[in-house]
This record gives sequence, structure tokens and C-alpha cells, in this order.
Amino acid sequence: MKRESFRFGLGTAKLTDPSLARHPNLNFTVVVNPHSGPGDKPAPNEQYTAAITQLSTYPNAQLLGYVRTGYATRNMSDVLDEISVYAGWSARSGSLTMHGIFLDEAPHTYSEAAVEFMRTVGQEIKGIEGLGEPKTVILFFSSFSFPFLP
Repeated sequence: MKRESFRFGLGTAKLTDPSLARHPNLNFTVVVNPHSGPGDKPAPNEQYTAAITQLSTYPNAQLLGYVRTGYATRNMSDVLDEISVYAGWSARSGSLTMHGIFLDEAPHTYSEAAVEFMRTVGQEIKGIEGLGEPKTVILFFSSFSFPFLP
């Protein structure tokens, strides 16, 4: 199925609605990034809650939480905590459910440590409660890829 990429901020979230409604057969993957990750609160602020709730009404919108991996050098606990925060949003409201995680700054050079880091993150995403099914993981990296998800 064809995918389309677009970018919007909270101020333009309403501009996104016509695209989603006009193209019901086109799937949109929306990366939700309140603060270079979910931020330090257990739930998104009121503006993000309203925008996410609005976007979640479209069956052709798949919402992903943004998590930075720091090229597999970030503190693992911080990465896993951010994934848990996104997964916890669904307990507050079903309309805040993320369908997966967008992993930014994926490693672009091979090392056993990077493989293990990404494998651990992938296993956490696949096993965590609170993310919608089927769970999606998207990696953003520049030039090198390797299999790591179980």
C-alpha cells in the first residue's frame, strides 16, 4: 500500500485533517514528538492530547511515538523509559494509543554493542503492553542497516 509523508506542528494539525479524510485509502504514518521524545510528564500536554485525539479518529492514521537512540549510545534505561511513557498513554485514553515507535538516530556503523542495544529496544517494543497492534517499529538511519528485531 502506498505511504505518504508529511510534517505538521500543533498549529497546523487541522490542516492535516482534509488530507486524511480526502485519502481514506492512503495510510498515513504520523510520528508524535512532543519534546524530542514524550517529555518528562506521564501524559502529553493539552495541545498534544487534542491533536492526537483528533488524528486517532482516522482509521488510515498510524501514530508512532518518537524515541531518540543516540546511535545506540543513549542510556538504555532512558530509551526504555520513553517507550514505557508512550505505552502508558493508552491507559489514560484509548485515543492516545500509539501504534509503535519511531527510533531516530539508529546506528549507522556496525558493532556488537549496537546490535545488542537495538535488539533489546526492539524486544521491549514488541513485548510492552499499551501499544496498539500490530506494533510498528521504524528506524531512521543514514547508510547502514542490520537485522536486530526478533
